[in-house]
Parts: sequence; C-alpha cells; structure tokens
Amino acid sequence: MKCFSMRALTVLALTVGVGVLAAVPAAAAGKTNVRCVGSADFCGAKVSIAGGASNRIVTIGLPNTNLKLVGVSAIPGKARRAFGISKAAFRLGGSQYRFTLNAVRSNPRGARIILLFAAGNAVTRSPRRGGSLGLDQEKKAIFSVGTGMTVSIVGGGGGTSNCTSNETNTTFTTKGDNEPHSFGFDTRGSGSCAFEPSWSNFKVSVKAPGGTVIGSGSLSLGDVWPFADYKAQCGSFDQGLSCTKSSEGLKITRR
Repeated sequence: MKCFSMRALTVLALTVGVGVLAAVPAAAAGKTNVRCVGSADFCGAKVSIAGGASNRIVTIGLPNTNLKLVGVSAIPGKARRAFGISKAAFRLGGSQYRFTLNAVRSNPRGARIILLFAAGNAVTRSPRRGGSLGLDQEKKAIFSVGTGMTVSIVGGGGGTSNCTSNETNTTFTTKGDNEPHSFGFDTRGSGSCAFEPSWSNFKVSVKAPGGTVIGSGSLSLGDVWPFADYKAQCGSFDQGLSCTKSSEGLKITRR
C-alpha cells in the first residue's frame, strides 16, 4: 500500500476541484452515481451541491474494497456550512460508499463537495487533550481594556456552534493590560462530525467596575476539515472595543 502525506491529499483535492472529475449536477432530490477516480490505494470524487439538494441519495463507486473515507471538504470554502451528510455507509463489500445529501439552495454555481478515500485506517477526529483549559482546541485572547474590568467569554449555544462540546464559558476581572486568557472547546468526531467542521462563536463583553458596559463583540474558532488547522478570528465589535489578530493571539483593546 502506498503512503500518502497530507500534502499529497491536498494536491489531489485541488486537482479534483479544478475539473479532472466531472461534477454531477445537483438536484433537489433523487439519486446520483459518482465514480471515485484514482488508484486502488487512493481516489477522489466530487458531487455538485449547486442549487441545493434534499434527501438526495449519492452512491460513489470505489476502485477497491479496502478504501476508507479520509476527508470531506467543500468548494468554495463558505459552502462547508451549507450542506449535510447523513446515513453514510460502505456497501457491497466495500465497493460502494452511499450517503444522503442535503444542501441549501443558495449554494452558487460550481459549488461541490470533495470526498477522498485511501487504503488503511480512516481519519478520525477524537479529542486531543492537552490545552491549558483541558480542551483539545483553544486559542488566546489578549485583553488591554484597563484594570478592574469584568470580562465574560461565552461560547456555543443558540446555534452558534457545530460538532463541539465544553465551550469556554467564563467571567473574570482584569488585573492589567496585555492580559491573556484562553478560550476553546472539545471537538466531537463521532457520527456526521467525523467529516463536518468543528467551530464555535464566542460572545465577549467588557463592563466597568460600576457595571457600565464598555463594549461587546464576538470571536470565532473553527476548522475547515480536513486540510486547515483550527483558526481563531475576530468577529464584529461595537464602538467601545476593537479586535486585531497578532502572532500572540486576538487582541481586544478599548477604543
């Protein structure tokens, strides 16, 4: 069996994305048959999600019976949150991979999902403990908002997270400027979360000692499975606070 590096996986994904494989037009419902193009050790298939799909049965014909799913991604990147895969299973002795596809109608022309298969063990995303909070994914927010300010960081809830658990929910009082605080979550890798991205948005608020709100905003942390690391980004902040990204983390300052 050949050994493939993540670089090789990425190269094939990009090759698949530019048209080596013929994308199957998406339909609201029905069935789609796709051939996984490659070798007995490694292949890629793509399915169009342009215009949406509703409970569409997709069957991928595989060139070998010992292949495992090692990655699912979407093009363009924003489409990664605009589709869902369920009831996924190998069938006919491993020569086919079948799943039910749902996708939003607003997906643009050319939008598609890419599925990669390789011989060997399937990639899974079990939590990797070790962060300072005991979370498997965490980043730092650095606060320069003054001393004695009450800061809260609240993640998840209200449909603002996907495939995560134990999102940071904390409140603290600042002791000075350039004060680092971690935020993050545990990823969930079971079921559909084995190939969906894990992400969460975190609400941030800063209050003065008397309780007056200085400002509020949001931070995000998430991945684009399977090719990108987890990244933290500044969201929108109101007039009292600003957020910038640096090599040290996300810096929140008073305006």
